[in-house]
Amino acid sequence: MFLAADWAKRHRAPAPLAITVDHGLREGAAKEASTVASWARAAKVPHTILTWDGKKPAQNIQAAAREARYRLIGDHMRAKGVNILLTGHTEDDQAETFLLRVARGSGLDGLSGMAPLAPFPLTEHADLKLARPLLAFAHDRLIATLTARGQEWITDPSNENDRFARVQMRNLMPALNDAGVTRARIAAAAAHLRRAREAIDTAVATLIAAAVELSPCGYALVSTWRFKEAPSEIALRALSRLVEALGGGEYPPRFEQTEAALHWATQHTAAPRGRTFGGCRLERRADDRILIAREEAALDREAEPLVLKPGQTVLWDRRYLITLAQTPGAAALQLRHLGTAGVKAAGKSAALPPVEPHLIAATTPGLWRAGRLLAAPLLGFHAGEAAVSARFVGLSRV
Repeated sequence: MFLAADWAKRHRAPAPLAITVDHGLREGAAKEASTVASWARAAKVPHTILTWDGKKPAQNIQAAAREARYRLIGDHMRAKGVNILLTGHTEDDQAETFLLRVARGSGLDGLSGMAPLAPFPLTEHADLKLARPLLAFAHDRLIATLTARGQEWITDPSNENDRFARVQMRNLMPALNDAGVTRARIAAAAAHLRRAREAIDTAVATLIAAAVELSPCGYALVSTWRFKEAPSEIALRALSRLVEALGGGEYPPRFEQTEAALHWATQHTAAPRGRTFGGCRLERRADDRILIAREEAALDREAEPLVLKPGQTVLWDRRYLITLAQTPGAAALQLRHLGTAGVKAAGKSAALPPVEPHLIAATTPGLWRAGRLLAAPLLGFHAGEAAVSARFVGLSRV
């Protein structure tokens, strides 16, 4: 907070917005948040305390708290029109993350550690970014900086609780340091792997740009010969990324499934014309391209109808950001996929996709009230009563 405020002042930029999240998990947290607020006021930094309300889980507390924290922060950022979150992760955090992922048997993606600039951790805030400007600095440097400023700080007692895996890894560091495995060297190893991952990611993005036609209606047409000519690791990652984005997946599909689907897609044999995979259906077309589109049966299982209130933005099916404008007389609407009935209700005024028009249109979002379709924003259909916008954020994940 102080470093960002100093930077903003030197560059004549607006002061940063500071956020403290009170998770409500331990006694004294609310008082600590108020203390931070007083420090922010003294530094002339706008500050907000966000509170995680409701019942707390008995297990996986840190993971649940992390998700709740980023959801609260993301919602607040969007409301304030801020799109970059700065966090205080340090070289120590990077080393601990690397060790945790080694213990879990992670591959290249996991061992590359945290990136200095990354997508926001939650898909529903895919339009936001997360920056870690202190990642190259040791935690001791932060303490020395605060000491030099005469500024107090608060130490979270959960950082000493060895119930948590991260604390267990932290406690191993003195022994590892004695053996020459220092935090700096671990962080450097993660940086080397991150550069390798970035090179692979660039190759994947290049393949997708050359071989894939993506539609905001939530489907892709893939040139199979380009995938066949690409190195298998690149082709596998590209297919996995497409299916995760188009199928609304929270995680990439299993490797074995991706490998089988790639083999099917690139082999000109008497293999079946289509298959389902990762919430998507894949169809072999006459022009030798593969269509990847959301499977409507999977939508029925996975995308629960939502109630969308005026002025609210929600992520639907992990693919679309849907906003219902706050207009005079606006009322809440039900959000669900159009289905066959919705496409029929939209009628001839709807701009259907050029590929498999009715099947793909049926998997796009629709807004309803009392069984009547009021909007199908991806198809340009509006009944005049609801101002709704939709953006396919799946594309931002590819």
